Amino acid sequence: MSDTHKTPRKIVGFSMSPALAVEVKKEAVARGISLRKLFEEMWTLYSERTKAKKS
Repeated sequence: MSDTHKTPRKIVGFSMSPALAVEVKKEAVARGISLRKLFEEMWTLYSERTKAKKS
C-alpha cells in the first residue's frame, strides 16, 4: 500500500497562474516526486525558516 493511505488526508485546493503551475509541475517531475511531496518539502523548509527568524 502506498504511503498516501497510511494516514488520514484532507484535500486542500488552490489555484495559481498557468505559468506558475507549469513551473511547479516541472520541478516535481525533475525531482521525480509528486506535487504533494513537493509541497510537503516546501512547507517543511518554510516552517524551519520561519522558526529560525523567530529565534
